[in-house]
Amino acid sequence: MGAETANNDHGYTQKEVDEQAARQKAIDDWLPITSSRNAKWWYSAFHNVTAMVGAGVLSLPYAMGPGVAVLILSWVITLYTLWQMVEMHEMVPGKRFDRYHELGQHAFGEKLGLYIVVPQQLIVEVGVCIVYMVTGGKSLKKFHDVVCSTCKPIKQTYFIMIFASVHFVLSHLPNFNSISGVSLAAAVMSLSYSTIAWTASVDKGVQPDVQYGYKASSKAGTVFNFFSALGDVAFAYAGHNVVLEIQATIPSTPEKPSKIPMWRGVIVAYIVVALCYFPVALIGYWMYGNSVSDNILITLEKPVWLIAMANMFVVVHVIGSYQIYAMPVFDMMETLLVKKMNFRPTMILRFVVRTAYVAFTMFVGITFPFFGGLLGFFGGFAFAPTTYFLPCIMWLAIYKPKKFGLSWWTNWICIVFGVILMVVSPIGGLRQIILQAKHYNSLSSSFVTKFSACTEMGTQVPDDQKPDVSEELSEAARRKKEIDDWLPITSSRNAKWWYSAFHNVTAMVGAGVLSLPYAMANLGWGPGTVILVLSWTITLYTLWQMVEMHEMVPGKRFDRYHELGQHAFGEKLGLYIVVPQQLICEVGVDIVYMVTGGKSLQKIHKLVCKDCAPIKLTYFIMIFASVHFVLSHLPNFNSISGVSLAAAVMSLSYSTIAWSASVHKGVQPDVEYGYKASTTSGTVFNFLSALGDVAFAYAGHNVVLEIQATIPSKPGKPSKGPMWKGVVVAYIVVALCYFPVALVGYYMFGNKVEDNILISLEKPTWLIVAANMFVVIHVIGSYQIYAIPVFDMLETLLVKKLHFRPSRKLRFITRNLYVAATMFVGICFPFFGGLLGFFGGFAFAPTTYFKPLVYFVDVSREASVPIPESPSFHFQLPCIMWLAIYKPKRFSLSWITNWICIILGFLLMILSPIGGLRNIILSAKGYRFFS
Repeated sequence: MGAETANNDHGYTQKEVDEQAARQKAIDDWLPITSSRNAKWWYSAFHNVTAMVGAGVLSLPYAMGPGVAVLILSWVITLYTLWQMVEMHEMVPGKRFDRYHELGQHAFGEKLGLYIVVPQQLIVEVGVCIVYMVTGGKSLKKFHDVVCSTCKPIKQTYFIMIFASVHFVLSHLPNFNSISGVSLAAAVMSLSYSTIAWTASVDKGVQPDVQYGYKASSKAGTVFNFFSALGDVAFAYAGHNVVLEIQATIPSTPEKPSKIPMWRGVIVAYIVVALCYFPVALIGYWMYGNSVSDNILITLEKPVWLIAMANMFVVVHVIGSYQIYAMPVFDMMETLLVKKMNFRPTMILRFVVRTAYVAFTMFVGITFPFFGGLLGFFGGFAFAPTTYFLPCIMWLAIYKPKKFGLSWWTNWICIVFGVILMVVSPIGGLRQIILQAKHYNSLSSSFVTKFSACTEMGTQVPDDQKPDVSEELSEAARRKKEIDDWLPITSSRNAKWWYSAFHNVTAMVGAGVLSLPYAMANLGWGPGTVILVLSWTITLYTLWQMVEMHEMVPGKRFDRYHELGQHAFGEKLGLYIVVPQQLICEVGVDIVYMVTGGKSLQKIHKLVCKDCAPIKLTYFIMIFASVHFVLSHLPNFNSISGVSLAAAVMSLSYSTIAWSASVHKGVQPDVEYGYKASTTSGTVFNFLSALGDVAFAYAGHNVVLEIQATIPSKPGKPSKGPMWKGVVVAYIVVALCYFPVALVGYYMFGNKVEDNILISLEKPTWLIVAANMFVVIHVIGSYQIYAIPVFDMLETLLVKKLHFRPSRKLRFITRNLYVAATMFVGICFPFFGGLLGFFGGFAFAPTTYFKPLVYFVDVSREASVPIPESPSFHFQLPCIMWLAIYKPKRFSLSWITNWICIILGFLLMILSPIGGLRNIILSAKGYRFFS
């Protein structure tokens, strides 16, 4: 009765309450953690063994240099904190804390509990999945190398992909109980390969040159290794992050609560853990001393059949472990999508989410396979809090034991020990990653070195090391010239200055101009106008720097953005800094232009045929993409010059239509110029996103060197002359497009303007139809301008690195796949405004606003420009180097210009993705896939 009254007080009928409860139950029955509660106690035993024993045990001999005490103390402390979590699972009568973050919310409050637990839990679980991707790949590679020692070596990348392929299938098992068979097999394997590891070590015996001193030769190295080893130990006891989720699968009644069978399973699991950990750690270190590898199975070579078997056992085990740690992540993502974003709980949703997660962990594992460093880094950064002291803090907060009592002291010892692990071990782990990264080349096979060679960075070989094989050199030079003549960027160098003008207009004006009135609505008159003008000035200045640097080194041309980065920062670091950001920019722009083209075609259809049945945006994006399946096979910039010229003319045309049609509509009767959002937080987020819109509007820097590469150059007439002429003309056109559209559009519509101003315009119909068709034609050209450098990267990699023959068939497949990928992403996530803000700040700001300043400093230095020495040269941030080295007079034009570029660029990079991401999330709430 009381419940019914309460419901009525809130305006709900009993039927509505029942329907809501039924819906909630249906969702809970679908979600992975709560969908099945019929597990036995032995399920918890092998789930916990699978969760805990794993990659960590293989690194324990490597970590044993710091000592036995840490290993035993960790075993005792983590068993105690695990007991605490089992006890707290049902501490509130009638309620079960099925997830770690639910217990955190009970202990610290609804919001604070989420903020404390969820980030750390995600770091742990996603981190473990990434590390296990690497471990699985390494063990498969070891198995292959041992079984087939005479076979041609295969890159680790492919073994990680093979390992991941299993998870593309297994990840679709719905819950913990459905993977119990996999988990049982994994638990058996863990005990088996641990036994093999220490018995094979005994078989090899104590090595003749064994040493038990610290591995590093320097005091600093010893300290860092000690820190990293603490992280290895923390990683070895990481099972707490899934313990509540495992306990949630066990049935519970008031007479027989779930903690009894759960604790029984935990005890069995910890006995197995001890049988795995202590022999491997102690015997492995005893036999090999400080020369043991960070994975003991790599150190072992004989007997061959036993080592091959052990590595296969590791593979089976980490398959199970991956699934155990992935399940809570799946639960979080599916809970968010179904409960918060109101997606329907379907097999398609589950398929997309889980497949995307496996693909993500595979990609990260392939890119950064630093096994030992990853253990130390992740181990300390998140395993220590969630395993060693977060349960203790919750216990103190909830139970409030007597000060200086046994419980109080025990918890505080655990907390202190855990905090020390958290603070110091990531330092060592990060150092290990950095040290290994120096000798590692992305995608496991000298990618950087060969890619650097592909881009001809001019590495000099001493004369006494040059082979006297002129015919081979001549053949290599001929082949290189053939490839360069085939690649998009370097295949044609006969462009005129006006080519650069309309290429730059096409690259810069586009989707960005249509969002500028919307950006003005979120920035306001004062800040909006200042930011717009300031961005135009700054980007023109940084564009001038890039044009100057294209041939700053006599006799050499930096034809690609990343080549300039390599020259400025070094071959490897230059690639790492530039290529990811450039790809984000160029691929991001192409995705956004897919959406823009589709939306404009849809607008044309609605205006021309108002009585027709509505057609989904998806189909219009497909229609737009169909053009690129044809145009993408034009080989280089000069071959798309006609398309680019048409696009440049269209950009000026539809910009003129946009502001003139706004004038024709006049100032709206209910126009308001206040901020668009009704809340302070909304205003702030919109402001941040608008900064990204502005950054997106000035994104042409990402292709400027590639455009300049098409212009002929000779000592008497360098390419920078005609290029700069083209840039100036382009920027005049940009000003004629941007400023009238932004200011007039905002003046006429105020804060009710759409994120694409042409959507706000309805009449005159024929003019709006023409404008939208002009937009379509323009973004066709813009897409191609941004796609050409991506094609060049892909084709360079395939032809120079992977030794494919440069052929039409290769180009056909590569470019079609790229167009298909951008089309698919655009169809799935057509959040136009949010995409602009997110991509705009995340990568356009660095590559457009302040990175050229860094290049200009470094390239000037290497081009023998006189530079006064400065004691702070090696210690300042790259962007400050201009001020530190050239020492322009304080408050002079140069000093102020550079600081404005640096500050504005950093602000854009940091702040605008926040607003853009929020807009994506808000848009996603009302969006259904393929709508």
